[in-house]
Amino acid sequence: MPRTNAFPVYFLINQQTHLLDMAGPCQAFHESNERGGQFDLHFVSFDSNASCYQGLTLSQLQPPPAQLPGRAIVVVCASKYQPGVYTDDAAVKSAHWLRTAPADDTLILGICTGTFLLGRAGLLDHRQCTTHHSLTAELAEQYPRAKVIADRIYLQDGHLFTSAGVTAGIDLCLALIEQLSNGQCATEVARELVVHRRRMANDPQLSLHVRYRNHVSPLVHAVQDYIANHYRQHLSTTVLSQHFRVSQRHLQRLFKEYTGVTMKEYITRIRLEEAKNLLDDCQTIEQAAYLSGFSQPSTFRAAWKKYFGGLPGECRQG
Repeated sequence: MPRTNAFPVYFLINQQTHLLDMAGPCQAFHESNERGGQFDLHFVSFDSNASCYQGLTLSQLQPPPAQLPGRAIVVVCASKYQPGVYTDDAAVKSAHWLRTAPADDTLILGICTGTFLLGRAGLLDHRQCTTHHSLTAELAEQYPRAKVIADRIYLQDGHLFTSAGVTAGIDLCLALIEQLSNGQCATEVARELVVHRRRMANDPQLSLHVRYRNHVSPLVHAVQDYIANHYRQHLSTTVLSQHFRVSQRHLQRLFKEYTGVTMKEYITRIRLEEAKNLLDDCQTIEQAAYLSGFSQPSTFRAAWKKYFGGLPGECRQG
């Protein structure tokens, strides 16, 4: 039964779909629902049966709705890239549907080679996009009006999202879960899926609440969860080691080994991210410093200068 206020998610499936490019995003949304997320999953195609490239046949697929409801998400699953991809009758109908069915607030996700189907639908013109690293040049050649960017895990341009190959679809959906639900939910889903998070160069969309999670240490994850929930309070190596009943030296060594940063740096970065959000919400520097856990505004300014350069600026309304 559809849930009230849920986001309807439509997985658009064509012939020769790659299993993981469908199953990875599907699992991420499903795990999110186990943790309070609100995503209703639908599997649609203009073929009632679709053969995956890996040999499995998907059956009893439903036809896509003529018009998408509000708050819908369309996941364009990738098919094996080969000559003639997305030229069969069902793919032509899929491209037309992508042009005509979305509402103004529909979010469209192109997973890996699914970006090529977005191009056939005319959705890439003047938009930043990406695809599998081996096909970015081909994408740019086929769709010269698209702003193809290589070597990116995923990109967002307005309501259009595109990802690199295979597991990058999971990264993209985790980021979307963070936007539509919260960072803690995305973190818990990543941990459940044992996803080794990859840093994304020059990508401001990835929250620190899910960065530095590319490890499988239960203790370090627990420490990171504790920091995320208590960063406004006084935190130190002593406080954390006492709370988790391990020696300071051992905890410091493990945290640096698994995350690549010290606990002190991690706490500071979490506080800076929160302070930045508060400044964007037009809080004063003093309020942002206090609400994000810095002992005083001067400490906040010093940390900002160290990590970002310059000094934080306040919001100017009007």
